[in-house]
Amino acid sequence: MTSAPFFLALRYLRPTRSFISVITVISMLGVMLGVGVLVFVMSVFSGWQREFRKMLIGFEPHVMVQSMFGPNGEPAGEKPVDWRELRKTLAQHPDVVSAVPVVSHTREGREGVLVVESEDSLQGVSVIGLVDEPDNALLQKLKKHIRADKDGDTETKNEKGEAVTRPGDFDLKDDCIVLSDKFAKELKVKVGDTLVVYASDSVNQFIQQVREIPEDADSKKRAEAFDKVTVLSKDLKLVATLRGDTAGQRGYVPLHVAQEFFSLDSNISGIELELKDPENAESVMKGMYGSGALPESWSYSTWEQQHGMMLESVKNQSTMMWFILLFIMLVASICVMNTTITVTVKKRREIGILTALGTRAWQIIAIFVSQAGIVAFVGVLAGLAGGFFVLGIRNWLRGEIIHLTGRDIFPQSIYYLSSIPAHTDPADLIAICTTAVALCLLAALIPSWFAARVDPAVALRDGG
Repeated sequence: MTSAPFFLALRYLRPTRSFISVITVISMLGVMLGVGVLVFVMSVFSGWQREFRKMLIGFEPHVMVQSMFGPNGEPAGEKPVDWRELRKTLAQHPDVVSAVPVVSHTREGREGVLVVESEDSLQGVSVIGLVDEPDNALLQKLKKHIRADKDGDTETKNEKGEAVTRPGDFDLKDDCIVLSDKFAKELKVKVGDTLVVYASDSVNQFIQQVREIPEDADSKKRAEAFDKVTVLSKDLKLVATLRGDTAGQRGYVPLHVAQEFFSLDSNISGIELELKDPENAESVMKGMYGSGALPESWSYSTWEQQHGMMLESVKNQSTMMWFILLFIMLVASICVMNTTITVTVKKRREIGILTALGTRAWQIIAIFVSQAGIVAFVGVLAGLAGGFFVLGIRNWLRGEIIHLTGRDIFPQSIYYLSSIPAHTDPADLIAICTTAVALCLLAALIPSWFAARVDPAVALRDGG
């Protein structure tokens, strides 16, 4: 009698030209849709989270160490900490791959921005000044994002026959600049062009000085006043462009150029650390504080702290999407409940016969719960197959939707990725399948329990 409930459940599920068969198919489709959508959405969100973190690690400094009192500044009464000595100390730490000086802010602590002159306007870009050294791990990983130009693999020579830095090389030894491909496109410039670059503070000062020139002054005095107005500018050669979709929109200049533009003399904004394991950046830095390798007058910010709000937003969106899509599974389980209610009503006479023959209540319940379990199992398998199929053609579907509607469902400006990523976590799959089956079994349990409590005499009388 152990296999009897399962045998009867299969018998009740045989395709027949009846209303029961129709709602059974609808129940399976409901489960399939719920599982398929959950698999697709959760895989895309998981892939986006993984790729976004990987992208940040691939171009952001792992840790930025900065003095809390400005460039080489210290509170009164304490011995100043030389950044060069601190750099050596940090570079010797076993978890540090490289420690290099960077310039990313002005003396006043404002973000380092340069103003680049284009054909018809001035546009600002956030930049970081880097030292071009062989052991600069940040520089080495940024080079992986260079966008190749059609002539990027050819060396050029000047009139004297001397080799010149070829376009497309991330070389920060001379007066040069590296920009994102998107920003270069906006400026309508290409690799090898020379750009006129201004210090943002100098431009602001220039505007202020111009405003102070009296409008009622004669032309000679106005000309003399304009001659006294100065603006710090420099010609920088665009030596490479970086992929904006993988390396962000920041620009890069040699360390000495940034020091000059941001009025830092020989000082720096901080020391950039590349770690062996960037995922443990926070624990590594706390260990440095505990061991005294990092002075208390210096602070740090990890790549996760810099983008904490965005990373937390990704996690929250994933959680909210899980709960929203869970309602699809609830709807599917309600369909299964309706199917079970219909079957128990149609099979009321048979239930009465089985009960009269001595079948126990739990065996009656097992018949209809098994039926719901089979529906759930088939729906889950179909949902997994459908979900993985759509995942396989996700970027093709995106292209077709863009072609038909003109709208991008995965815009790079929001998600920072040029293609839709996907990563299926086995734990998510187990959770999705388990939840689907559990909801279907629970939905079938309630009407099955009521059906098992029917009086045999009443059931036979009503069924007859």
